[in-house]
Amino acid sequence: MIRIKAVDAQNLLEVCRLTASRDCVGRKGHCRCNAVSIAEAKYHAELHPNAIYHNNGLIGFFMYQRAEDHADTASIRRFMIDDRFQQKGLAEKALEHILRGLKIQGVRKAVIILDGADEDAKNLYLSFGFHFTGKMDKDECRYELEL
Repeated sequence: MIRIKAVDAQNLLEVCRLTASRDCVGRKGHCRCNAVSIAEAKYHAELHPNAIYHNNGLIGFFMYQRAEDHADTASIRRFMIDDRFQQKGLAEKALEHILRGLKIQGVRKAVIILDGADEDAKNLYLSFGFHFTGKMDKDECRYELEL
């Protein structure tokens, strides 16, 4: 069972230890540290960092942005499953749970910006119905989904 919990004092360090890929260290642009995302959220109220649990074990992290003046839209800024739990169908279950939760909160459109070279992420989001908007910034592509 998937459960989402806000990052707090009890899970902060464990969330910061998660990594999407052990070979990620030192690669610029493709791997981001959860600690940096959590720090960004401290200074930007529209950012919401969350831990992803499966059967009470921490498996991942996601953060979304939702501005008051555009409350019907949520931008998924980070979504990762720890490398120990990848290839087990948990990313799909977690994303389904996340999207359902956003819809319950009144979000009508989910947005994700992806590295154009990340085929696995692209395929995951396309399988949920996200579509490429045609908007690109450098090597990043914008995808949207109406909820």
